[in-house]
Amino acid sequence: MLGTLAVLLLALRLFASQVDALSPRLEALLEARIGVPVSIDHLALSLERNVLHLELEDLHAQTPDGQALIGLDRLSLRLDAWATLRHLAPIFSDARMSGLEFHLYQQPDIAWGWPSPAKLPLGVAPQPEVDLESLDAWAGLLLRQRLWVDNSRIMLHGQQQTVMLHAPSLLLNGDHRRTRLEGSLNIVEAPDVLASELPAITMRAEMQPGQQGFRDFSAALQLDMQLDHLVVLAALFRPDRMPFLEQVGGHVQLWGRWQEGALADARLALDVPELTLRKDVEYAVLRNIQASGQWLRDSEGGEAWLSGNAETVEWAQPEGVGDGPALPHHWYLSHQPGQWELRTSAFELASLAAWREYALLPESLTRVLQTLSPRGQVQGLSLGQREGRWGVDAALTNVAVLPWQQAPGGGPLDAWVQARDLRGRVTFNSAGDSTLYFPELFDVPMQLSHAEGVVEWVYDGPNTMISGRDLNVDWDGAQVSGGFGLIAGQQSGQFGLDIAFADVDAISRPLSQWLPMKAFEPKLREWLENDIGGLVPQGSLKLSQPLGPAASSDQLSATLALEVTQGHLPIAPEWPRLEDVEGRLLWQGGVLQAQVEHAQSHGVEVSQGTIRMEKEQPLQLSGSLQSDGASLLNFVQAMPDMDTLPLSDITVDGTIEGDIALVLPLDNEESLQLEINARPALSAVRYASLPISLRDLGGELSWQQVGEAHALLGELSSQWQGGDIRAELMADQRVALQGSVESSALWSLAGLPAEQARQMMSGRTQWQGEVSLAARPVLTLESRLLGITSALPEPFAKTSDQPWPWQLRAEFESGRVSTQLADKAAARFQTLNSGALAAEVVLGNAVQRLNWPSQPGWRLEAGLDTLDPMAWHAVLSPILSGGALASASSGESTPLEVLLRAGCLRFRDKCFGAFNASGTLTGQRAALQLSGDMLSGRLDYQPTSERPLDVAISMLVLDRLLDLPAKEHDATVAAPDSWVDAIETQYVAPVAIPDWLAEMPNGRLRLADISVGGTRFGPLTAYWQTDDRRFSLSPVGLTLGQLSARGELVWEGNAVNSRTRADISIQGGDVGTALERLNQPVAMRSRTTDLAAELTWPGAPWQLDLSRAGGEMSADIRDGRFVTLESTPARLVGLLNFDNILRRLRFDFSDLTGQGTAFDRVHGTADVAGGQLLLRGPLQIDAPATTLTLTGSVNLLQRELDQRLGVTLPVSQSLPIAAIAVGAPIVGGALFLADQIFGDALDQATTIYYRVRGPWTSPQVTLEGPQ
Repeated sequence: MLGTLAVLLLALRLFASQVDALSPRLEALLEARIGVPVSIDHLALSLERNVLHLELEDLHAQTPDGQALIGLDRLSLRLDAWATLRHLAPIFSDARMSGLEFHLYQQPDIAWGWPSPAKLPLGVAPQPEVDLESLDAWAGLLLRQRLWVDNSRIMLHGQQQTVMLHAPSLLLNGDHRRTRLEGSLNIVEAPDVLASELPAITMRAEMQPGQQGFRDFSAALQLDMQLDHLVVLAALFRPDRMPFLEQVGGHVQLWGRWQEGALADARLALDVPELTLRKDVEYAVLRNIQASGQWLRDSEGGEAWLSGNAETVEWAQPEGVGDGPALPHHWYLSHQPGQWELRTSAFELASLAAWREYALLPESLTRVLQTLSPRGQVQGLSLGQREGRWGVDAALTNVAVLPWQQAPGGGPLDAWVQARDLRGRVTFNSAGDSTLYFPELFDVPMQLSHAEGVVEWVYDGPNTMISGRDLNVDWDGAQVSGGFGLIAGQQSGQFGLDIAFADVDAISRPLSQWLPMKAFEPKLREWLENDIGGLVPQGSLKLSQPLGPAASSDQLSATLALEVTQGHLPIAPEWPRLEDVEGRLLWQGGVLQAQVEHAQSHGVEVSQGTIRMEKEQPLQLSGSLQSDGASLLNFVQAMPDMDTLPLSDITVDGTIEGDIALVLPLDNEESLQLEINARPALSAVRYASLPISLRDLGGELSWQQVGEAHALLGELSSQWQGGDIRAELMADQRVALQGSVESSALWSLAGLPAEQARQMMSGRTQWQGEVSLAARPVLTLESRLLGITSALPEPFAKTSDQPWPWQLRAEFESGRVSTQLADKAAARFQTLNSGALAAEVVLGNAVQRLNWPSQPGWRLEAGLDTLDPMAWHAVLSPILSGGALASASSGESTPLEVLLRAGCLRFRDKCFGAFNASGTLTGQRAALQLSGDMLSGRLDYQPTSERPLDVAISMLVLDRLLDLPAKEHDATVAAPDSWVDAIETQYVAPVAIPDWLAEMPNGRLRLADISVGGTRFGPLTAYWQTDDRRFSLSPVGLTLGQLSARGELVWEGNAVNSRTRADISIQGGDVGTALERLNQPVAMRSRTTDLAAELTWPGAPWQLDLSRAGGEMSADIRDGRFVTLESTPARLVGLLNFDNILRRLRFDFSDLTGQGTAFDRVHGTADVAGGQLLLRGPLQIDAPATTLTLTGSVNLLQRELDQRLGVTLPVSQSLPIAAIAVGAPIVGGALFLADQIFGDALDQATTIYYRVRGPWTSPQVTLEGPQ
């Protein structure tokens, strides 16, 4: 052993002595290795004891073009021979290197290397393969050295710029117990400017030998990397398909730990404030990125965990991206020799699709991401390789994909994805509403409430195979199941679809939504889109379609079979459609066939129907028809060109049978051929606008149409109001009419009952007419009315043999109707351009002035020599009592103008002079003007105002009306002295609140002047308000002479009884002026008058009875005199009958003159309750010579008085007893005796009391005595 060692040392010494001769050989050896010349200025080798020392200076290599490759200023290596032999690996006890400069150039293929003809030296590769065993071996070898490296540079020459990696120093030293490694790496963006150096990486490591020395060493490594200038390196090494690193900052810390000579643990800490990536014009900005990770050895492989998150991520998100993280927060990696697997937490699927080019994914997945552009959330992803075979598993939620060729798109769905190399499978199930879209077949996406199935795909070079199986979807309430298949190549392909469906609702949704409309030819597609639908309990669709540029619609093979119920389809353009279709539909080989078991249109039933349509052939429809009359009428109304006929006012009873045949070219619908034959058997046909009811209508009709030309032919016969009607429908669009009619039937046209109308007119007459249905439909009717008798007042009376020519003409297009009855009446109606109706009716001598009306609304003008209201009332009362006019006049208000002129207004064979009336009804306002010899005024009604009804009478003459007896031909009875004497107080049952009170509008009454005999009074003003249980008259104002009456009256109650409350005050001057205006005897004169009454009584206002009333009354009359005592007003107004009392006393004082008894004041208050009038305190009459006080009550039920009268006598020098005796002998005599007996004491007793009892018409007055 020692000998061998000695031989080796000797050989090394001999080799060192010959090192100068070996320099050229070393240069040649290196040139052979790297392919370019290498120059070494100095090479020295020496052996110092057991240490071999090598020194090398100024080593340089460059290409023939002068591109530098490598340079070394100085290298000094001291090899420990004993340690090297012991460890069988080179161990340098001292290795020093300075001025190393290594150049790398970016090649056209983006790879890094040396330009030709240079070759990188052994062990240096642009993409070296690293495994854990090699990493452990190199780490163990490196940590055994003692190494000093100064001023080392790596020059990276990119295509756009040059970057230098500068290591100022790298130190590896220690002793037998511990080895330390320290160093740093700087990035110099501009190599010529050393001041631009920035620290990028700092490294610290420590190693301790194990029990076997460096074979089982333990070590720890820490790397600190600043990322601020990582942008420069990223721009150099970025492949074209990778995004640009625009901005990055922060730092990374990496820790490594070796045990027993192997890497056992590695940890990572990342803190990046902002990271900006750019791809074309799209940016991704991640802010505040923090991550931590750990790797642990596992046998020959390992496991790694990484957790991190960016506080905000801004990027060009596709539409529909959710709120999930753009990148996973948690990563897990496991690897063993020949296999590896990566797992992640949840993230947005759209981010994987957007950055798929930069991720390590199998082709089966990248092609799916590229073609379908999926969106959704990845709940978990497993990605890896085993023995070179790819495998991907992913759990997805809310996934939506785009269609690709014939393969469907849609979403959102939940799915489980499995991809193996070039194959893949998706098992999906929707958690809620989703869509499925076949863009090459269906017009709109399917709206699904549930979907499940399996989709598989295989990529075979340029060919793609996609299949769907076990598909089950709930499509808008319909159940669809089946599958599809797609084979797509570069030039051709094939698509197949096989589905079955049930419970399809094509009523609430259009049929085009349910069918593959794009697979049909254009004509069929247009017909199916033309209002066709129904319910499909079950059906199926089988379809096979070639794909590619050479494919055409003629190569499509499809079969569609449907069972239809509650269906509908059109008959012809603008015609009503068939409803409630029950049958079957089959489309196969380009032929559409349908069997209609039952259908109906507006109640017209169709049975045994067939529909057939072939390519380039017209649509054919045929079937039998059955209908009742009402349904047929509805169907005819819905037919085209029937809007000019008033069919909506017609009702029909009975049945119709017939058949239908239709030929409809879909490419020229205007050339359709249609024939409908009908055989009516109708029991009744009624016209609502006029009381026309046809009976037993029969005949034959035929509708024939070719293109737009059509005709209705046939004959009909019927009965109306006992008369017959015959109609012949001719080809020139004319209908000839003839028949007979009762006069009562004519009145029924005006809405009047026949029985009541016969009291005005009776008889039967013949008529004829014609209906022209050409471009301008016209109806003409005429008759002489022979056989008709009229009982109306003059000038409308008629005998049966007297001819009254009658004509009617109605133009349907212009809306003009004119009619005339001899010279008695005429009317014209027309529809204006605005659509409003203008009508004018004239009667009597105004017929000659008839013109076509030009203003909307109705105008009625009547000119009569004599107007007898009672005669007209007698004739019209049966009609008025039947409510016919009320029902006929009900409806929407239209403008109305009325003008009536009568030369003589006759009543009970007396002429009250001329009478004129004119009025208008416009919108919400009615106005009526009255003028004549007896009455003039106006009436206004505006329902929207606060007081809708306003009555203003300027003049009213009552004389001649009051002179008439109550009833015609009554015997003459004695009349009262005046109208005031007619007041009665007898008991009448209370009147209940009438129903019409609620409908009575609020209003106002104003009477300016009322004439009775030679007396005029007024004005009178009253306001009233009503509701369903109350009538109030407030305020009320009446002026009589110098008095003004004011107050209110309220009548309220229910449907059983009612009560009235009145609050009246009368104020003014002389009360006698009011009596004079009433043409009554003046019983009293006064300077001021103030009367008030608050009364309540059961019943209506006109049922006032003081015996049943309650309340209070007060009076205060000043400075007046009692002019006459024999007066009815004294009895009625006072109810105290001062006349009788004063007549019995027979006062005659010195101030009593022939002009009446003067007084200063009459005042007092009384309560009315329980049939009693109770004086509240005395009623006092202050006269200049005496004072009278009256207390007590009046029995209003028995009409009796029970009162006490006090007379205060002013016994003094101014009133001698003799004068009293003369004026009042009875009282005077009593006072004379009293004066003789009592003497001066009489001056103290000046009041004498009387008791007043008995009926108020003749009470008994007795003397009680003086006081």
